[in-house]
Amino acid sequence: MSRLLNARREELPAAVTSLAEQLVAAGYKVTRPRLAVLQAATALPGAFSVQELEQWLIERGESPGIASIFRTVRLLCELHILERIHGLDECHRYSLGTGHHNHHIICTSCGAMEHFDNCGVQQLIEQLEARTGFRINAHLMELFGTCPQCEMVQTSAARERESL
Repeated sequence: MSRLLNARREELPAAVTSLAEQLVAAGYKVTRPRLAVLQAATALPGAFSVQELEQWLIERGESPGIASIFRTVRLLCELHILERIHGLDECHRYSLGTGHHNHHIICTSCGAMEHFDNCGVQQLIEQLEARTGFRINAHLMELFGTCPQCEMVQTSAARERESL
């Protein structure tokens, strides 16, 4: 078990402790930068960018620096603790992992995110494998749109503009 994790266990949220224990179980040390990134990842709502994660840490005086943050995020993605989400603006976003293959619907206004499992492409994959000879072993699906809350705000704002 990690000395740092043991020393800070009482003050950390249970979600952070659980994720840090996954690091230990995978054979990695729980370092201050890794713990800081885990704290930010559990505190930030929905999907977040590395820059948003860094800003959260800077505001609390806990940023280990952008290079350490990037290295930690990459490790957490390799361990499936975080999931990398491909964004529309060519900026990757991240969220806490679910531990299994899934896809995301992401609000382009507020960043709210929902996971879904069945993307419905299995039949297409089988057809493509038969037609091309490829053995397809992975796929990505990210859907972007407006969540119900943002849609309601945008609709209200549009109605106000029309009434002027």
